[in-house]
Amino acid sequence: MSPITIVLELSLGVLLAACLFYCWRLDRKLSALRAGQDGIREAARELNASVAAAEAAVKSLRQTAHETGRDLQGRIDTASAIAEKLGLALGRVRSMADVARGGRS
Repeated sequence: MSPITIVLELSLGVLLAACLFYCWRLDRKLSALRAGQDGIREAARELNASVAAAEAAVKSLRQTAHETGRDLQGRIDTASAIAEKLGLALGRVRSMADVARGGRS
């Protein structure tokens, strides 16, 4: 074997070792990326479940607000009717008071 052949084979061996090292590193990074994708998928599932729960909560809140608004409107209508009756009653009382004062004067 000539010295040039030995040098070329050693150089080729070093390059092959470097290639193996970089392939090993690439394999580790790809494995980490795959594992990360599994984590992302799980996070996406959890996020989807959270969004569904939030939508259900908003729907329930909207229904409760509608019912409460309807109840409040009923109370406002009742209060308005009572206030109107009290206003009429107050008007009658004032009329009677005016008549009573007029009779005494």
